[in-house]
Amino acid sequence: MVAASVLADLSRKVTWMNFRRQSFLIFATAIFVCGSASTAFPLTFEFTQSWTQRKVSSGKFPIRSACMMPPQGHLTRVGMKSAEGMSKESEIWARALEVMIESHLKSDGIAIDSATDALSSGASDDEIGSVISQIQQKFSAVLPLIEKDPGHISKSAYTLGDQVGMLPCSEKSDILVFVQGAGQVLTENRATVTFLVGGPAEGAVVLVTMADAKTGEIIGFLRMYPDGDFLNAPEDAFRERLDTELKIMNIGSARKNAKARGD
Repeated sequence: MVAASVLADLSRKVTWMNFRRQSFLIFATAIFVCGSASTAFPLTFEFTQSWTQRKVSSGKFPIRSACMMPPQGHLTRVGMKSAEGMSKESEIWARALEVMIESHLKSDGIAIDSATDALSSGASDDEIGSVISQIQQKFSAVLPLIEKDPGHISKSAYTLGDQVGMLPCSEKSDILVFVQGAGQVLTENRATVTFLVGGPAEGAVVLVTMADAKTGEIIGFLRMYPDGDFLNAPEDAFRERLDTELKIMNIGSARKNAKARGD
């Protein structure tokens, strides 16, 4: 019985680690198909956009607190003949993106907690990891639908289910925040060839998805493209566009408005 229990715990840990590393690849691959330099697609740069559920944009659902889900990032380096993942750099970049989003939410007066924190629940790391894994799997299934038609967010069309309430942080948070980034960088030789004759380009996209921490409803979605060095200086590359979209979404300002009304 003891051996079986140990093996079960080990299996859950391995599954969780693999899930964190692999689940985001579906999203990243959908944006940057980089199997080789010859098959890599040139990036199409688009305008940063955001979509918000009506109860948020109207101020009826003021956001005072947020729970940050583990960030996800995937970087690919494209050379003359092949492309390769950048696992170490991806982890560092993902964390940098999370810190950036956190700092901007905090500057709007929003309290921040981490989904991995047990807080006062007494839950173990394994228990919390299991819940996060379930939520991430649901999110991975819902994200393609959001990407296909983000406008339906305003109609409360997407949800992660009330299992989000199993997270210790959900009790004291208004929203869960998912931060994801995918980027493509070129080697020096590849960049030179691209400049001269065309081909794959450097670029990135960052997604910020917000869900009601109690019901799981997707209440906000932000898609950002960089203006600058997204890898080494993400704050400079995304700052202005992030602040603009949060203002449009009424994230942060909703809290100030609620305070002014005495809610």
